[in-house]
Amino acid sequence: MKPALHGDLKISEIIEHYPQTRSVFTAHGLSALVSEDGMRVLAPFLTLATALRSRLIDLTSFLRLLQEVIDLEELAEAPGLESVDHQGELTLLALMPCGLKVPFSKAISEAIGRIEKEHNLSVRYAVEGNVNQELSYYPYINTLEKVEELPDIIISADFNAFYGHSFYNRFVATGDVTGYNTINTSKTFTDAGVIDPEGNYTVLGINPLVIVANTEQLNGRPLPTCWADLIDPMWKDSITLRGSSDFFCHAVLLPMYRDHGAEGLRQLADNVLQGMHPAQMVKQIDLNAPGALYVMPEFFAYRAKQQQRIQIIWPEDGALASPVTLQVKASRIDELKPVLDLLTGIDLAQSLAGARFPVPHAEVTSEVQDKPLMWISWDLLRERDLLEVNAEIDDLFLPYVKSINK
Repeated sequence: MKPALHGDLKISEIIEHYPQTRSVFTAHGLSALVSEDGMRVLAPFLTLATALRSRLIDLTSFLRLLQEVIDLEELAEAPGLESVDHQGELTLLALMPCGLKVPFSKAISEAIGRIEKEHNLSVRYAVEGNVNQELSYYPYINTLEKVEELPDIIISADFNAFYGHSFYNRFVATGDVTGYNTINTSKTFTDAGVIDPEGNYTVLGINPLVIVANTEQLNGRPLPTCWADLIDPMWKDSITLRGSSDFFCHAVLLPMYRDHGAEGLRQLADNVLQGMHPAQMVKQIDLNAPGALYVMPEFFAYRAKQQQRIQIIWPEDGALASPVTLQVKASRIDELKPVLDLLTGIDLAQSLAGARFPVPHAEVTSEVQDKPLMWISWDLLRERDLLEVNAEIDDLFLPYVKSINK
């Protein structure tokens, strides 16, 4: 039996039982300990706590990183898209936000095995991180012509091709693909208008985007309280968004464009210092690197080691609501009801809420459940083609960001 991780384990014991954790040691400057010589001379006698203490590395944070690597390895039973020849063969495809991939995979893997036995079903599924698919999988969606080419159940994150008019007109308006709406909705989700009034999209949860301030980089500037504050000139070259040179998160840019137009995008771009993944943002904060404000999923903010340095701001007008959405082939609803009930049920919802992702279930309680959300609105999604709007945003925002950040 493999030992549970703790500080008194010898380095050699950890590597012997969990060889996949070697990369964590290397990333923290401890490669000598897990090298061939180190494993022979030092690792059999040196405990993890002692090794980390000598390098001033926090034991609790290091143990968490080790466990995350182990958890990812153990999720081999939740394969990714690379193992699938034709997505139409899949019962379930889940494209999850980074913070939900592991808890979601854990929650469904055992449950689906049980459902297969109890209901004599064969459920083939794949779970991917959404960030890996934004520039590769979603463009593929617009090439599909037949509903048979789609997985039976699709779970996707953020405002993506499944919300575009091309997909909607081919598969949703025809009734081939629909939502599965059995959830007793909370007041927070109702007030924010998150629930699709036409029932074509079932929102399983929200990845809430908030503002995180590095208080040591504020230089006397007051903390923002709402999203409009981010376009104030006082934040010039001070804001970090999720993105890169060719992509910035539309969950942030869409409401800014809706509420403040092209000029609002230009003002925001003027204030952007850089684009990066939220995990990189956390490292920037821990290093006290330049940059006062970061827009990131709320759960990422709690990964910062230097919690005393940050202020997590849940804006008064609501965290930006980046959705995790379920759709299903209408023809498969009856057969796949046990799977759909699992995916929309209380147990999975509680797991998502426990990972700091608000869910629409009125029965679920968590620290994030009753906080306000800002939703883009279903009227906008139906009246305008989301993909066209995103393209407009990119044309306005990306060149300006590039020109001012040379």
